[in-house]
Amino acid sequence: MTGEDFRLPSAWRRTDPDQRPGGRTEVHYADLAAALELLGDPLAVAAAAHARVLNTLVEESAFRTDLLLGASPGDIRALDLAPGTARTWRALVAHARRALDAPAPPAAERDAALLGALVLFAAAAAVLDKPDTARGHGLRVGLADGALVLVAGGFLVAAELDRLAALYRRVLERMAAAPDGDALAAVLTEGELHAVLRRWALGRSVTRESADVLELFRRQAARTPDAPAVRAEGRTTSYRELDERSTRIAHHLLARGARPEQPVGVCLRRGPDLLPVLLGVWKSGAPYLPLDADLPAARLRHMVERAGSALVVTHTEHLPALGAFDGVGYVLLDRDGPAIDARPTTPVQVEVGPAHLAYVIYTSGSTGEPKGVMVHHAGLANYVLWTALEYAARGTGGSPHFSSIGFDLGVPSLFTPLVVGQRVDLLPDPLDPADLGALLAEGGPYSFVKMTPGHLNMLSTDLEPEEAHGLAGLVIAAGDAFPAELARRWGELAGPGGTPVATEYGPTEITVGNSGQVITRLPEDGLIPLGLPIPNTTMYVLDHRLEPVPDGVPGEVYVGGTGVARGYLGAPELTAERFQPDPYGVPGARLYRTGDRGRWRGGQLEFLGRTDHQVKIRGYRVEPGEVRGALQRRPQIGEAVVFAYPGPGGAQRLAAFVVPAPGHTVDPAAVRADLARDLPAYLVPADLLVVDEIPLTANGKVDTRGLRARIPSTQESRNR
Repeated sequence: MTGEDFRLPSAWRRTDPDQRPGGRTEVHYADLAAALELLGDPLAVAAAAHARVLNTLVEESAFRTDLLLGASPGDIRALDLAPGTARTWRALVAHARRALDAPAPPAAERDAALLGALVLFAAAAAVLDKPDTARGHGLRVGLADGALVLVAGGFLVAAELDRLAALYRRVLERMAAAPDGDALAAVLTEGELHAVLRRWALGRSVTRESADVLELFRRQAARTPDAPAVRAEGRTTSYRELDERSTRIAHHLLARGARPEQPVGVCLRRGPDLLPVLLGVWKSGAPYLPLDADLPAARLRHMVERAGSALVVTHTEHLPALGAFDGVGYVLLDRDGPAIDARPTTPVQVEVGPAHLAYVIYTSGSTGEPKGVMVHHAGLANYVLWTALEYAARGTGGSPHFSSIGFDLGVPSLFTPLVVGQRVDLLPDPLDPADLGALLAEGGPYSFVKMTPGHLNMLSTDLEPEEAHGLAGLVIAAGDAFPAELARRWGELAGPGGTPVATEYGPTEITVGNSGQVITRLPEDGLIPLGLPIPNTTMYVLDHRLEPVPDGVPGEVYVGGTGVARGYLGAPELTAERFQPDPYGVPGARLYRTGDRGRWRGGQLEFLGRTDHQVKIRGYRVEPGEVRGALQRRPQIGEAVVFAYPGPGGAQRLAAFVVPAPGHTVDPAAVRADLARDLPAYLVPADLLVVDEIPLTANGKVDTRGLRARIPSTQESRNR
């Protein structure tokens, strides 16, 4: 067998007992005779149409469907189908004929529950209702004179049976109209095609002026010069002071050689210097490169060198972690303070356009090295203006910032308040997570608070109901999968009229966020949907050929529009792989391939996991391939496998299994300590186990299920 048993997508199955079950319908097609005349072989034509419809409903390129050739149960056998191998309708019919003629063993015995989700294709429609032949299958399809007959069991909703009939009709129309046409193109009906490519997929079009976030801040500083702009370490900075301080820093950076398109490293904690420096870098025309002071020295050096930074702004205390670089100069704020204070506050004249870089931010890389994402000013301005309307407009208290500057989730908390005259509240750094709830309750009420679902989960246990009720105009959970149960718990804690919660979705490559919405209706279980595309962006669910998939069918999420980043710094091949031309956009438009699986459900986009092995750890995007590469660079390690699994409370943990290199032994504790010198803490596996060999499944793949069974209990892991 070449495939697995076909099953209709779960989204198409009847789950509510009150829903009307499917029945029987016929697909009459006036030009079926024309299709048969062109293609011949009625049974093969019907089987080809059947294969193409089923292929539209699943991600697999090869699968099996039960075939009933006669009128008795013994005539049922398995039919292998791989419609994705035929590029034209004529070729697909020929493929179907070969599959029909191929010897195949009888269909395997299955229990009734499994049979109820499978599909039967019959050579003659007359046998579909015979009690001892076709019953039990969830969907039965048969060929009759001039029609295909569809009979659905009780697991299908009647409306979905009508949608299936429309798909069969659409396929037959395509076959008759152009037998040598593209059989792999989408076969959705016009109405559904419009929904998944336009009505649901496109954010509203908004004309944006060319002003970037820096210019929006300048205008706000001119309007409200004495308003508080930043609060950090017990000190409040006004808009005038922030504007003047950032201008002096810009003049100093220009004198040191800062220029557009060359990133200036910024290695600072959350303190009074952070925002003046970030704005000062922009005023010099350069993009900034965020450098988290808590990262290992090797990681920081790699980022600076790969980004081509000639300048790094920091404090003397961080020099040991950064080290010396060839051709890289330091601006030490504590040492160079008098020189910076002596610089003028006259505006800096540097030409910077919407396409110029705003920042370069590094994410975990599947190739074994972190990737530098190049974000431009136009995409950042589009996103920040959206958050100004959707987030900051819900209050006057600004926003707290408590994430790493190397984590773009916190970008709106840094800049959105500054374009509307509100305050950025920089929480202490380092910050004990146990103190977060008390600090937010003390500093609020805020206009908005953006955090990971993990933070929201912590707050839902740390805050009192009255504190949660008045915390902010809006709380946004982003950066990781958002369980519906967590949203429900927060709603119960905040109470009626209390702080509402929203979701936001978007990879770094789309400039922070691509979709989001306030949660007004909760799904019964599972995850919160990803929300609607923000203005001037797009969001599609496509197959591997960039063809749209129907409502309810899984595919890969692609995002596009103004927010799409320029690509990966110094990695043109990887950029070409992940950033692709947009076949549905204006000329020159691009899509970013997210690697996320999703499906539309009546206009809501559901998140279904990753197409690769990328995961989220503590809200950070992690490629296990990067951790595996770091492990295999150790001479004592021969092979390594890294994957994530849910730990206590459902939080994702990294597990690594290593095979010692010949003649070596591996000390797990020593390896983890060694990794911590090169990798951020969230990339160091929580569990590292030594095995004699990596087990494989019968298909030759790594047996992750078997490996996972070897992971010690949580208590044992803590004691190890």
